[in-house]
Amino acid sequence: MGKLLVSLLFSLSAFSVYAGGTATFVPANPYFMGQGVVLLTTPGGAIAGAPSCATQQGFAINITTAAGKGQMAALLTAYAMGKQITVIGTGVCDVWLDRETVNYLQIVG
Repeated sequence: MGKLLVSLLFSLSAFSVYAGGTATFVPANPYFMGQGVVLLTTPGGAIAGAPSCATQQGFAINITTAAGKGQMAALLTAYAMGKQITVIGTGVCDVWLDRETVNYLQIVG
């Protein structure tokens, strides 16, 4: 019973670390900002679970980091191919004040 409880608590705490907004869309019109940030806008504002700081419907990628460069490569691939992406946010707006920071993204199909 004790191991089950510890496992359950660990699972819930790990989930809450990555609790952010989620959206699936075809990327269009990314904004390449001078500060090493790329802004994505979701069509129709379709972000489930976006944090309150995300007053603009979209996500931000910090392309000055290794993770951001990988995310940017995937984004450009999906953009060039017209493929959908699923974006999961971090739950905070620490890259751009009114957009949730991308935790990870996946090319769909």
